[in-house]
Amino acid sequence: MNASSPVIVLLAAGEASRFGSLKQLAMIDGEPMVRRAARQALACGVPVLAVLGAGAERVAGALADLPLQTVIHDGWRDGLGSSLAAGVRAVQHAQPQASGVLVMLADQPRLGKALLGHLLDEHARSPGKIIATAQSGGAGPPALFPRSDYEVLAQARGAQGAKCWLRQEHARVLEVDPAPYGADLADIDTPDDLHRASAAP
Repeated sequence: MNASSPVIVLLAAGEASRFGSLKQLAMIDGEPMVRRAARQALACGVPVLAVLGAGAERVAGALADLPLQTVIHDGWRDGLGSSLAAGVRAVQHAQPQASGVLVMLADQPRLGKALLGHLLDEHARSPGKIIATAQSGGAGPPALFPRSDYEVLAQARGAQGAKCWLRQEHARVLEVDPAPYGADLADIDTPDDLHRASAAP
C-alpha cells in the first residue's frame, strides 16, 4: 500500500489481571500471543505500530525481529482507552499522512489475515466511514477509523477504548460480519480461554 494507507495499531499494553501472568507472552500455536497477532497484522502489507505497557521490555523482546514500530505507553494502567490514545498520537507523529488507524487487540490471536484485509479494502472503498466488526454487543474491534477521527481517539480514556465513539457515530459505522472470513473474535482473558483457543482447529 502507498504512504497514505492506514496504519494497524496493535494494543498490547494491558496487565491482564484476570489471566494471572503477562498474557501477551502466553504461548498459542507455538509462539507468544502478541507475536502471532503482530504477524497477522504485518501480513496485510501496511505499517504496524504496537503499543506496549505492562512488561514492555519482555513483550518487545517477542517482537524484536519483526518490521514494526513499538511505542511504550507509561500510562497503561489508565485503561485500554489511554493505550488507544497513545497509539493514535504516535501515528499522528510518525505517519502523519496515514489515512486511518486499524485498531486490533493482541488478545484476539485468531482473527486471521482475511478479516483484517477486508476491513482495509472497505476503508479504501469508503474512506470516510468507520469500518468495524459486527459482534453480539455491537460494533467492536478490530475496527478501522479514518484520519478525521484522530483528534477524538487521541483523547480516549478509561477501559472502553473507542466503544463510546462507535455508538455515538453509529450512522458512519459500516459493520462487517466476521463469519465469512473465518475470524475468531474470542478474547483471551483467562487461562481457560487460552486452553480453548489452543484446542481450536
